[in-house]
Amino acid sequence: MSTPSDDTPSRIGDRYRLEERIGAGAMGAVWRATDELLNRTVAVKELLAAAVPARGGALEESRQRILREGRIGARLQHPHVISMFDVVVHEDSPWLVMEYLPSVSLAQRLAQDGPLAPREAADIGSQVADGLAAAHKAGVVHRDIKPGNVLLGDDGRVKLTDFGVSRAVDDVQLTRTGLIAGTPAFLAPEVARGQDPTSASDVFALGATLYAAVEGVPPFGLDDNAYALLHKVATGEVEPPKQAGELHEVMMRLLAKEPEERPTAAQARDLLAKVAAGAAGVPATATALLPPPAGRAAP
Repeated sequence: MSTPSDDTPSRIGDRYRLEERIGAGAMGAVWRATDELLNRTVAVKELLAAAVPARGGALEESRQRILREGRIGARLQHPHVISMFDVVVHEDSPWLVMEYLPSVSLAQRLAQDGPLAPREAADIGSQVADGLAAAHKAGVVHRDIKPGNVLLGDDGRVKLTDFGVSRAVDDVQLTRTGLIAGTPAFLAPEVARGQDPTSASDVFALGATLYAAVEGVPPFGLDDNAYALLHKVATGEVEPPKQAGELHEVMMRLLAKEPEERPTAAQARDLLAKVAAGAAGVPATATALLPPPAGRAAP
């Protein structure tokens, strides 16, 4: 972790005092900060201009993306989604002010401790699915569900974060032609084939995240060559899991190749909660919640 450097402001918006950097990605950094007006700890996300190519309007697009993340986050007030409090423009750059959750990401947890037990993974997945269901109800597709965007709170709460590539149904499309929003290893097959992400794509990505949680690697493996990985994802042929145990059946329904065969996020939440509670496989009462496989009529 680091404190603000000479070229980083120590205070923004006349009220948020930066304390230490707690995370960083390709396009931004996240700081733990103090809201001096309300005397509470918050998380503040900045856009790192140096990480964004200046050509082709990329910097302006990134500014618009982070503002859009603020707008989308503001409409999602849910126990399993990181809350958005404010947007501050400092020296022409937007900073997002968010709920601070003392936590580690699922990606950090897996890197440190290795794969999870199926029931623990199901419990985490159920909480993420609950937040996803709220996002989908609000007309928002997250588009980048992955272990790095799942926060495991020190108090046991699980929260979904980073709506930076999300899209609301009533929002303009900002992704430039030829680019795919999201992380290749966790994309749904239809997205890898060039189709627009949907709520069903989020459900697949949740399944891929749970797969990585119990198996240690995503369902299509890892490859430094993003194009080769995208080609593999586009086939939709998932390597059968070996350590999923009682989570196997529900997880594979989330990972169904065809979007219409997957449960909704709300259905996934309920099914995963049953697994987390110790139900073996998919109970008969829960199976009725799932859409029938392609080619089979509903009972």
